[in-house]
Amino acid sequence: MPFAALVVLALVGAVGALAPAILPRDPNAMTGDTLSAISAAHPFGADYLGRDVLTRMAYGIKTSFIAGLAVAAIAMSAGLTCGLVAGYYGGWVEHLLMRTADALLILPGFFLALIVAFLFGGRLITVIMLLGLTGWPQIARIARAEVLSLKATEFVESARAAGASNARIVFREILPNALPPVLALMALLVSYGILSEASLSFLGVGDPNVISLGGMLSNGLQYATTAWWVPTFPGAAIFVLVLLLNIVGDGLSMALNPALTVASPGRSDR
Repeated sequence: MPFAALVVLALVGAVGALAPAILPRDPNAMTGDTLSAISAAHPFGADYLGRDVLTRMAYGIKTSFIAGLAVAAIAMSAGLTCGLVAGYYGGWVEHLLMRTADALLILPGFFLALIVAFLFGGRLITVIMLLGLTGWPQIARIARAEVLSLKATEFVESARAAGASNARIVFREILPNALPPVLALMALLVSYGILSEASLSFLGVGDPNVISLGGMLSNGLQYATTAWWVPTFPGAAIFVLVLLLNIVGDGLSMALNPALTVASPGRSDR
């Protein structure tokens, strides 16, 4: 099931990435087909300005993937760095980094992004940076816990006795063994980025220069009873993307943490 979800997710992502090539129609082109129903010309119908819903959805999916992957990359980089440094060096460095992480956990990144977007405008790059830089605390805590359990192991002690530098020990010995539980959160971070970007656009404080699934859903809600396809397809796209990412995340957790695997009913170890 997780592998199938990953394949579907990759195909959906490919559609978004290749949207200009496979869907050459201008996503902002207005036609006379206002609120046109599903047809050969408009497979997912047309919206209140006569724009093709399918084409706009493909570009919206592209925006969602850009936001989700960028947020995950920033949060993963910052979280791993802070977790490795805090766990390996300890002392006041660990105290400072972990208290900073605790403070950011108290202040949800989405509401901070919402306030900033409302006051200064919700440019996509600004939203991505805010979500990424406030989404690292959980990664840091997990990475720190892994480092604390790994830095006293025999292979780390052997590397230290052989004269390996701290950087070599951290990046060559500890990091590869600390990555699996952290990587399991990647899919959830991407999902967080997609949902947050879509939510900001839905609330009307997203980037007006990009096509967003949340913005499409928000603008189409008033036509839900007369042209159901306008809000339904963008909303379904958000739901499917998040569902697939959660399935992939569960699969990664099971694959990278064998201890979580539950034995099949009726099976016994001998």
